Amino acid sequence: MVLIAAGIVVSYLLLLLFPIVTWQQIPLVFSKKYGEKVSVIVPFRNEETNLRRLVKALKAQTHSSFEVLFVNDHSNDDSLKVLKELTKEDMPFSFSIISLKETQGKKAGIAAGIAQACGEIIVTTDADCWFDKNWLSAMTSGFNNTETQIITGPVVLEGADFFQKLQRIEFGAVLASSAALIGLGKPTMANGANLAYRKSVFTEVEGFLGIEQTPSGDDELLLMKIAKKYPEGVVFAKSPEAVVHTLAHTHWADFVQQRKRWASKWKVGMRWTTIVSALYVYVVQLAFVGLLLMTIYGELSFKWLAGLWLIKLALEHFLIWNYFHDLKQPCSFSHFLLLQTFYPFYVLYVGFASNFGRFQWKERSFKI
Repeated sequence: MVLIAAGIVVSYLLLLLFPIVTWQQIPLVFSKKYGEKVSVIVPFRNEETNLRRLVKALKAQTHSSFEVLFVNDHSNDDSLKVLKELTKEDMPFSFSIISLKETQGKKAGIAAGIAQACGEIIVTTDADCWFDKNWLSAMTSGFNNTETQIITGPVVLEGADFFQKLQRIEFGAVLASSAALIGLGKPTMANGANLAYRKSVFTEVEGFLGIEQTPSGDDELLLMKIAKKYPEGVVFAKSPEAVVHTLAHTHWADFVQQRKRWASKWKVGMRWTTIVSALYVYVVQLAFVGLLLMTIYGELSFKWLAGLWLIKLALEHFLIWNYFHDLKQPCSFSHFLLLQTFYPFYVLYVGFASNFGRFQWKERSFKI
């Protein structure tokens, strides 16, 4: 058992070299303007406290030609009222406010926005996000290459408390790895808070048809549909200006609900690359816990366990540090170190809990 567990861990350490090297090879994106009109779609539900910050960030954009389509998904707070008040002011871009009636959910909101969009390039973000003034330029400049079909961008979690800072590191590791996989031609993940694609390719792959089983999936599942048809058309926007910020969760329960929602996407289409990747990460963490228990019971030398852990620590920190460094974002080593101490236990718990029962999202309940 010791050799099996150690072999799994060593294989993981060797595989870590691929995202480390690939991240270095992804070129930095600069804000070379995409000349055509761009359509930004913002689906929202009960976001009255966040819309002011979002609209402020949109008004600051330097991109010369864009529209914003705000899509109200049956909000039952003052979101619609707040948005209408905000848009009474002088707006440097054209905009529309659409309210869903017969449909609901984020994918329905995006589809409704795309149906009315004037731009060939669709950019999606969330109402609880904010970004740099050159965000739109950085996220669309890649479309100057006619082969580019979809661009995923970096999302950085913010927050002052301890739990939020740990989420920042953990999510940074996920996005650094997913960006590297895009660089390797094996895309597995995208985030709808920072995503851009051609309207024509959305129509060509029939939008969200076939991935309606989960309320989420407007990002990752759409990415996979496009990547299947255009394997060379997926790009990661590696640029400090392309970063989108959003607050991390403040409560453990909300965090678990989010992970359950993400897990609901993995079963759609039974995509072997995503399933194998998720299972492999789970098995690696299980192997680390197994090695720890074997060390406690005297079956493995503490020096061997410490050596493997230190190598893992060094490689993972190198990847995460480079990710945040290249995006000009702070990265706390102390929070990274603390996350490492209980990360295997977190993965085992969330990986198990995320595959059973129901999850809550936007005050709605869904079955996994």
